[in-house]
Order: sequence, then C-alpha cells, then structure tokens
Amino acid sequence: MNIESDNIFYFVNINAIGGVETFFYNLARIYQDLDITVIYKTGDIKQINRLKQYVRVKQFRNQHIKCKKIFFNYITDIIDNVDADEYIQIIHTMYSEDNRPLICPKITRYIGVSQIVCDMFTKVTGLKCELCYNPLFIEKPKRVLRLISCTRLTQEKGKDRMIEFSRQLDEAGIPYLWLIFTDDTLPIDNPNVIYMQPKIDVIPYMAISDYLVQLSDPREGFGYSPGESLSVGTPVIVTDVPAFREIGVNETNGFILNCDMTNVPIKEIYEKVDKFNFKYEPPKDIWDKILVPTKSTYKEEINWKAKVRCIRRCGYDDMKLLRHINFNEEYIVPYHRAEYLESTQDIEILEIIKKSN
Repeated sequence: MNIESDNIFYFVNINAIGGVETFFYNLARIYQDLDITVIYKTGDIKQINRLKQYVRVKQFRNQHIKCKKIFFNYITDIIDNVDADEYIQIIHTMYSEDNRPLICPKITRYIGVSQIVCDMFTKVTGLKCELCYNPLFIEKPKRVLRLISCTRLTQEKGKDRMIEFSRQLDEAGIPYLWLIFTDDTLPIDNPNVIYMQPKIDVIPYMAISDYLVQLSDPREGFGYSPGESLSVGTPVIVTDVPAFREIGVNETNGFILNCDMTNVPIKEIYEKVDKFNFKYEPPKDIWDKILVPTKSTYKEEINWKAKVRCIRRCGYDDMKLLRHINFNEEYIVPYHRAEYLESTQDIEILEIIKKSN
C-alpha cells in the first residue's frame, strides 16, 4: 500500500533519545493540524507512540511514497521510490572542508537549523541553504518531587515500604527524584531512585528537598533523620512510629503513613508540598545535668604536636607526608595525627609538645 501525505518526514531510525527525535516531537505538537506523516525503518517504541498522539507515523517497508513535500533529515536517509513536488534536505550538522556532505541531485531545497549551519553548508558546497530554526514547544512542566532518605536499607528500616512507595508514585504518574544516602549493596531497581554514598553531613541535602522519607518499623528508638529534617524546615513522610511522634512529628509537619502502606495519600503528598508552614522545636535534652561539668582543654590540644618514632621494622608509607618512614626514624606531627598513627601504624609517641593559644 502506498503512503500518501502532503508533508512526509523520513528518518531511517528513530532513536530513544536525540535532537532529531526532539525535533520530530516539537514539530508534531505545534503543527498537528497539518497533514504530516513521519515514516521510519526502525524506531524506539516510546518515541513512536508519543508522536502518534499528534501525527501519522508509519513504518517504511519499501512502499511507494506520494507527497507534495518530503523532508530528509540526513543525506544517508534519502530513498528513491518517492513521487514529490519538492525534495527537501534538513541540515542538522555543522559541515566543514574536512567533513563535506554528500550531495544528492534529487534534493531541490536545503534548510538549515541555525544560521551558522546554513553559512557553513553554503561555504562548503556553494549551495543555498535557508534558515529555519527547530521548533520548540514547552508546556508548563510538572513539579519534580524531591525526596531524600538517609538510612540503612534493611527490613526494619523499611526497604520494602520504600519500594512500595516508589511504585505508588510511579503508578500515580508523579515525577520525582529520590536521593538515598546508604551503604546498601542491593539497590532499589527504579530509575527515579538515585543512590548516594553515605555522607557525614547530609543536612544541606535535606534543606533543599521537598520531603525526608523514613519508613521504619515501629520499634525505631529515636529518629535523627526526621528531627534533622524538620529542624531545617523540610517536612517528612514517615511511618507511624511512636518515637517519631514523641520527638514532634505530626500532621502539621508531614505525613504519617500506615505501616502496611495502605491508603497512602499520594495525590495529597504531591499537591501539598509547598503548603507546609511549621516551626519545629526538638525535644530538650538534659545532658547538661548528666555530664561532669569539667572545663574542656581540647582546644589547647588541637595546637599540640608530638615527637614520634617508627617501631615497624620495614617502616611504612606516610600518606600525609608523601614519603616512606624508616624504622626507628623520629619526626614531629600534630598531636591528633600522632594518636591516629599510634593506633594504625606501629608508632610510639616519645614526647608531647604542648603549645596553647
């Protein structure tokens, strides 16, 4: 069966991603009221399906093509069995003297996607190339939900609940990115979940997130992550853990989910993300009444140095000094470094050199 359309765009392969694929999609969205058909030999099914919402898309199996205008995206795409009033080549590439294009005698018109592309094509080939910028159609984007978790991914910490929560987000069509700081070696298989190496200070990441997610078992004893998150103004999504409620998690600063993950208010979680307005006061500790109130001398110790000696027969390579330390060699290092070396490298401390502020 022949393929007939006023405007036909031919592309050998529609890839999963790429600039030409974006060009096709934007053209289809903007000019969907015109008679446009995209034909291809092979293609990514997701790209094809989204094009089919707006224009005809047909696989090319050597059918005869009849149209008023046919557009080829690359010179290597040009096919013979076409009956058209105009044969138009779209120039997407910057050509040069070292990268000259093949010229097909069938082409009656050249269109370049930028002025520099047109100028270079004309310079290299001597042929006229008209400027026609790629169409750009951008709808107001959906907000991407930014989630964060800082936890071991074990059963009691709620790994299965996290998998279920991500499934429900996906099912609801909610766009999200979920940073999970963990040392887990069996990651959650979801493209929206991003594994991060554990960090000592994750507070800055909490502060820019929409929610902190902690879906632990009820036997959780305290809950540092929810407390830290609320302290920087980031609401939480947690399971109904008594300890979480005790430290101040409630319905005014987050969502408290059933431990069996039923009736999760997914839509409300997405829609309420900018509507939280709370002031969090963490529970007051009484360590000032428990600790011995002796004045610390630690600040003075920071400035101390120590003379040390290597007692390892073969010596060792010191990564800070960037050299080999020999057996019985004596040298001076900061005191805190001496303590570290004493515990890791067969070093004995000979003398502490005290120097106060």
